[in-house]
Amino acid sequence: MLHTFRAARFEDAIAQLKRSLGPEALVVARRKLDESELRDGGKGGVEVTAISGRDAGDVAQDKAIGSASFLQRRLIREGVPESAARALADAVRERQTEPVHGMATLQTLLAEVLGEEIVFGGPIRGGARVVALVGPTGVGKTTTIAKLAAREQLGHGKTVGLVTIDQYRIGGVEQLGRYADLIGCEMEVASDIRSLDLALDRLAGADLVLVDTAGRSTRDDAAMQAMAQCLRGVQEPVDVHLCLAVAMRERELSSAIEHYGMLDPVRLTFTKVDEALCSGTVIAGHVLSGLPLAYLTTGQRVPEDITLASPSALAMLLCDGEIN
Repeated sequence: MLHTFRAARFEDAIAQLKRSLGPEALVVARRKLDESELRDGGKGGVEVTAISGRDAGDVAQDKAIGSASFLQRRLIREGVPESAARALADAVRERQTEPVHGMATLQTLLAEVLGEEIVFGGPIRGGARVVALVGPTGVGKTTTIAKLAAREQLGHGKTVGLVTIDQYRIGGVEQLGRYADLIGCEMEVASDIRSLDLALDRLAGADLVLVDTAGRSTRDDAAMQAMAQCLRGVQEPVDVHLCLAVAMRERELSSAIEHYGMLDPVRLTFTKVDEALCSGTVIAGHVLSGLPLAYLTTGQRVPEDITLASPSALAMLLCDGEIN
């Protein structure tokens, strides 16, 4: 990955890149800035482009950036499980008709392979009328629900209702209520099977009902079982979507998937893509759970910072791109 540094003098730019990338960084280009590129009326400036020592070693070892070994190492560094990284890299290599020397071409080939190897769930409106988002505390379920509600009601003309059964988190009901007011959704509060049934009855006119749930520790088996009984006990079928943060560590990811499995989730959404240094957790979560990927959230803005999980979006992340 290329990194660019600007300063008044080359020495200052080099110092910046060494602090950022380490002493093994390799400078690949340097130039003086044009007057049109200078900020705040500056009289002079330079730009230095470099790659980290680790990436420099990769490029030196691989004559073509698209080689299977290069891609496999990159995917493993991103957090993709080793076996999956190897399979994806081999599949990309089989598609190559000529050497690949640019990340853009490699990203396109990877997207094609991901479209065949990974299951993507498509938009939320393709499932049941009632959808509950579950997941550990702090992964951003309430904000994700607001994004989905705005996307469906304001963007696709659906009538959306909101229900919260999260009465444990301080301010949780109020937060969802503010989103409901802004979007123009009806909202109900429930706490058990009976009150959830009543809430769904009151929202019978909605095309889609989104249910916000309390974040629970994976060690709290009693709370998990109570939530499972509540969601399964209502009269209307409930699709459960599991929300996990991209920055979760391997053991946390595995534990969450195992324990939330008792809720029988049907889709997997990854949140806080913008806060993660690596994106391979998305592949790892899919491999561990076997669940189709639904959405990726990329920030706090409602409703902008959410996108359907897709081969192209995932390939962009794994190739150090940024989802807009």
